[in-house]
Amino acid sequence: MEMQPMLNAVTNDRIHFVTTSVDHPALPTIGRRVVVTGPPELLPLLSLGNVRVLDELIALLPDPHRAWAAEVVLASLTHHEEDIVNAFAAQPRQWQDSVGKNAHDRWNEWLKPRRAKLAWDPDARTFVEK
Repeated sequence: MEMQPMLNAVTNDRIHFVTTSVDHPALPTIGRRVVVTGPPELLPLLSLGNVRVLDELIALLPDPHRAWAAEVVLASLTHHEEDIVNAFAAQPRQWQDSVGKNAHDRWNEWLKPRRAKLAWDPDARTFVEK
């Protein structure tokens, strides 16, 4: 399946998502899961299970018109920085002005040591470290 049409849908003005409580946490938590709900042409990207998707999304982070959407999708696919997405869900411009400025570097630093350890969990539709 060609990734580029799906990646083209990763734009700040079109991204739709919800945050939801963690299913059956072992301990009390305020953590939230990020679930991308649209746009429709983006949704197949969330099931590819190819680590290259993460690289492509990280490459979008320097673009101010796509950075927030890329952050949301990355958080959804990895469960990394979900607390950040939840904190800025109502004010994505504030995310861009604060932690968004360093998102590209942060995500590259996060992915580099984990790349070979990441495995796709098709049931959870997320990458997990093995």
